Formats: sequence, structure tokens, C-alpha cells
Amino acid sequence: MSDTAAVLDRFLAAWSRRDLAGVVDCLAADVVYSSSDGSVVRGREAAGAVFAEQLDGDPDLTIEPIAVRGERGFGYFSYPAAADGTTLRGVDVYTVRDGLIVAKDVLSKIA
Repeated sequence: MSDTAAVLDRFLAAWSRRDLAGVVDCLAADVVYSSSDGSVVRGREAAGAVFAEQLDGDPDLTIEPIAVRGERGFGYFSYPAAADGTTLRGVDVYTVRDGLIVAKDVLSKIA
């Protein structure tokens, strides 16, 4: 298993357990998190604060397995349909270096 795959496996396992400490342990000190709403946070502490809010959110988030190409990982996610029938779907794009996630970019749409 590649270094990238191993880190992302740990990250997603921690996410699935709603283990914030485990999620944050996978992040580089200078990680950059870019949300699909256009906001960008920098640093492990700032990203951890955003992830803490997300982990407290909807428990029905579905995360598909990660595809890895070199230092990049790509994962599909979706939420269950809202009351109006719309669904949030997207792709997380991770960059891993030296055994830690240095960037997480979220691309999503409401369908």
C-alpha cells in the first residue's frame, strides 16, 4: 500500500468513527483545506475546528473508497436526499506528502 493510500485509509477510518483526534493526526501542520463554498482555512488547528463542526453534523454521510494516483487521493461523498429531494454530492481531492495530508479540496454540487 502506498504512503498516500495508508494516510487516507487512516483519515477516513477516523472520520467514520467521528474521531477528531485521529482525523487531525493525519494533517500536516500547514494543511490547506478548501471548501466547496470557496472558504479556505490554513493550519492543522483551523482545519481541525472546521472538521469538528462537520463531524457533529449529519451522520448519514456516505464516503466511497479513495482512488490514489501518486501523492493525490480522490474520494466521492454524498448525503441522503433532503426534504426537497436534492442531494449534495462531491469529490474530495487530497494531497499527501511525508505521510500527512497537506491539502484537502472539496468539489461538490447539489443535484
